[in-house]
Amino acid sequence: MLASIYTDSIAAFLLLSALDHILFQRQVKYWLTKPAVVRFIGACLLLLALPCLWWRGWYFWALFLALAVSGTWRCFLPQHSIRAQERSYPRWVHGCLMLAAAIAVWALRARA
Repeated sequence: MLASIYTDSIAAFLLLSALDHILFQRQVKYWLTKPAVVRFIGACLLLLALPCLWWRGWYFWALFLALAVSGTWRCFLPQHSIRAQERSYPRWVHGCLMLAAAIAVWALRARA
């Protein structure tokens, strides 16, 4: 049951982040050009990845890997993360990617 609450929370977090990126692009761009904010988000992602180590199975290992890689990149290389995302695509595209990730986290949890 705790695993279900955890995965639902991750999916909700991704959904809210996606909506922020899509609906509030200017504000998100302002905040996510600050290395301290990006570093903080990276640290939060690393903390969110830790509970995945408690449970077993491909689902939690994949979720751990995705959160840990994303968190490590943002926490330890915030300037690189900022430049890469500014050059790659607009914020709303990143929002759409996070929306797809939220749907995947939610949909695949039933199969895990």
